[in-house]
Amino acid sequence: MTMAITDFNFDTKNIIIFHYPRYGGGKFVQNCLGLSDNVVFQKQSFAQAQIDGTFSFEDKKEYILKLIQKEDMTDKGWKDLDLGCHQLFVSDYIPFKSQTRNPMSYLFKGKQHSRISDTVKFLSSDENDKLLFSITHHGSYLNRKMFPNAKIVTFKNNSKMTKHRFSLPDRIIDAGVIDERHHWDEGNIDGREPDFTWNSEWFDNVTTTVDGLNELYKLFNLSDWQRVEPFIKEYYHIWCEKNHLKVLIDDVSSVK
Repeated sequence: MTMAITDFNFDTKNIIIFHYPRYGGGKFVQNCLGLSDNVVFQKQSFAQAQIDGTFSFEDKKEYILKLIQKEDMTDKGWKDLDLGCHQLFVSDYIPFKSQTRNPMSYLFKGKQHSRISDTVKFLSSDENDKLLFSITHHGSYLNRKMFPNAKIVTFKNNSKMTKHRFSLPDRIIDAGVIDERHHWDEGNIDGREPDFTWNSEWFDNVTTTVDGLNELYKLFNLSDWQRVEPFIKEYYHIWCEKNHLKVLIDDVSSVK
């Protein structure tokens, strides 16, 4: 276990910012990239296990298939398979206290925080030359100073997806603070160009979704596409079913 690193490296080139509104479908894309041997899941214990060589593609598949059975967008919202920024950057478990968001808010401001996990400090370090990790930014505006060397995947044409998914749950705890500003279709990235723009209309069928993910695997030089592609298709259909999405029957052969 290599953990003598004391600070998070804000200049890391190993981080991918996923820029999309909440319920925009970005976590599905993050998880699909996380199936690669060169990308970690957003959970501290899993990421550390992958660093240690004890968390495999088969383990990732098993986890997704187990946790997604508990998901249903009509039941108080989506729980993200218990994967997320806090679970990776701080700890697997999120206590229900207001101060739990403090470590992440510090990072977004470029400040260190004592609760940032040693796992993430290692992933951000120059010692890590193999594994990519991700962070989510839901606001439409992305500051140029935020992780300046990060790779950026931004989403566009999001409102159809977000409005559909927000319309489903019987109760969303913070639904009262959601307004039209949440359903942004194209974000504002200050002074930076995204590395990739995901068109959320691709979610309408499996072919355009898979083609988009294939492009991301190529962009990030992830070599295990042939192995992960069949499971991604399986995962996509279950994800659509659990989100009550109408999937187009006619496939489109290429990403546009």
